[in-house]
Amino acid sequence: MNDHRVEPDYRNRADQTLDLEGMVHRVGEHVNRILRENLYEMNLDAGRLKRLARQKKELRDNLARCGVGDDLAKAYVLEFLQESLLKLFHLNERTIDTVFYYRDTGRKNAEYLFDRLLFLYKKKYGPEALGVLIRENGLLEGTKQVISREDILAVYERRKRPFSFVEKLELLTWKIYSAYKGLGIIDEIRDMNVDGVSGGVSGMPGDHHSVWMFYQGRSVHLAFLDFKSERELERICRSICRFEQPGELSRARGYLVHEMADHSRVVVARPDFAESWMFFVRKLGAGGKRDLSDLFSQPGAQKVIELLQWLVKGCQVVGITGMQGCGKTTLLMALVESIPPEYTLRVLELAFELHLRRWYPERNIVTFRETPTIDGWEGLELQKKTDGAVSIIGEVASARVAAWMVESGQVGSLFTLFTHHAKTTRALVMSLRNSLLKEGSFSDERVATEQVVSVVNFDVHLHLDREGRRYIERITQIREAPETAAGFETVDLITYEDGAYRQAGWLDALTRRQMERWLSETEREAFRAADI
Repeated sequence: MNDHRVEPDYRNRADQTLDLEGMVHRVGEHVNRILRENLYEMNLDAGRLKRLARQKKELRDNLARCGVGDDLAKAYVLEFLQESLLKLFHLNERTIDTVFYYRDTGRKNAEYLFDRLLFLYKKKYGPEALGVLIRENGLLEGTKQVISREDILAVYERRKRPFSFVEKLELLTWKIYSAYKGLGIIDEIRDMNVDGVSGGVSGMPGDHHSVWMFYQGRSVHLAFLDFKSERELERICRSICRFEQPGELSRARGYLVHEMADHSRVVVARPDFAESWMFFVRKLGAGGKRDLSDLFSQPGAQKVIELLQWLVKGCQVVGITGMQGCGKTTLLMALVESIPPEYTLRVLELAFELHLRRWYPERNIVTFRETPTIDGWEGLELQKKTDGAVSIIGEVASARVAAWMVESGQVGSLFTLFTHHAKTTRALVMSLRNSLLKEGSFSDERVATEQVVSVVNFDVHLHLDREGRRYIERITQIREAPETAAGFETVDLITYEDGAYRQAGWLDALTRRQMERWLSETEREAFRAADI
């Protein structure tokens, strides 16, 4: 933005004006001066006054939205800062090498070299850049969970190339932005197609090498990155959760669960509630909507896909279980594709994660989430009054939600899809049974168990191994068996053994008849011919 004042000349100042802190401070002063400027004192004609006022508002709005997952706002601020750097510091092909980022002291700085590597890969691969960088250079072979300074230095020696002045300026602009309004050392990592990133979650007091990345199901320590101070970590924590102003993060309110502009989930905690400032970003569905065939490609996967599709088309209540990060939400999102298009969907989540309207904009979908004043049970009660055919529960995390799901399973929607953290099918049944007992719906364990078993038909259990491979460990049918001590039995239909899916059992005749009721004539013929 042009104005009537003359900027100071930094060409002959001491070197400290060209270090990171000095440049960020000067850029901040420049931006603040523009935003505080009283345009009505500048004696401008009406057209120019209106134009500068609009530019000023655009700058303020984009500064408020950058750094929280808004790509357009970030691009705007980066362009503005690039123009500002050229004017403030008179940068050219000779002087740009005198700034902190390109001086001799930066040539062995793993953080700076990683920036350059990621910059090169991003030019070619976009948001897939980090994944390609890791795979091409074998940075996480086997069960390796740490990327060290030595790893980055070695990769840079192999991949480095000279940078043009324009490329150097783009990199420097981003570095200034990340320290000024961005997310510091995790700014570009957060924008990559990774499962998540966290900070402040390791190390002794005073050690800020605590950046971790959730990549393909494994937690990876980026040991070469350093927040350098608790103050910088606090700045990032406060910035990362400010989208749409969810409220103040204070000692009295020691944590926030929120989302970013791109729908990433963010959790931030602070002292005294937590031992240090820390943040957790989960980019659920970072790669977009996935087909079942993309999720499972091991030998025998077609049988798994076929069974899952028939279970959904046949309106069966399916629980998706497994540990955190094993892909429950991703699978749930993919299963929606198989739900007949005429069925309306009603979704309840702890925080907005599925964003099904984004992937299925032509469908009738309504999503509710829990808030500090509206719990999940109330949300589910409201769903009954919104003409929903299919209920989707992002996570059955409380006894009241679990009890509602089971109780309404016989009289509410056609069927329900939900996720749960149970380790076994028996544990799933027992957990839901205990929820009924806890909420006072039933007082007899046997009767409560029978209610659960009559509603929940199948358990799809996912597993995540130490090398980051995700797969369905088993698909289990839950059948009523009143003659047994437990009152039910579990039958594995498909299991994963020695790297392949194997048929372990078949649907019983009663279940097949129940499923056929919801199929079209064409589907019914195909279902009868299927060997499942």
